[in-house]
Amino acid sequence: MNEGARLYAVLQRIRPVHELSARAVGAALEGTDLTVPLRAVLERLHDDGPQTVPSIARRLYVTRQGVQTLVDRARELGLVQTRPNPEHRRSHLVALTPRGEETFTTLHAAETDRLVTVARGLDPADVAACVRVLDHLVTRLEELITTTERNDP
Repeated sequence: MNEGARLYAVLQRIRPVHELSARAVGAALEGTDLTVPLRAVLERLHDDGPQTVPSIARRLYVTRQGVQTLVDRARELGLVQTRPNPEHRRSHLVALTPRGEETFTTLHAAETDRLVTVARGLDPADVAACVRVLDHLVTRLEELITTTERNDP
């Protein structure tokens, strides 16, 4: 088995992890006004601070239009606000409101508490290695896509 085939075995396991984690997060959001995609937008704003809709979309690897719809919903719920962007007149900055910050912080704390049971039996060094491998994959796949897009007519 070559390096590509071994790495493909990792990629085959990412989809089930993604799908199952999204279902677990979705189940925890039942009874709230939040969805998994909306929660992802709140997380980007919590982790990275105020940013434009296109910036959020790039970080989530989704369309700008999809993120705009989520930001509009979050604004209706009082979770985000927009403010002028000193670097771009038409692309406003999106920021968490105090309510949005509290909502995300509470959700995230509950999620990490639930993950304690998932983490049982895992060596912390293995988890750290996994994070390094996944970070590498994201970086190299981004490069691969950029190169491919540049070479497309």
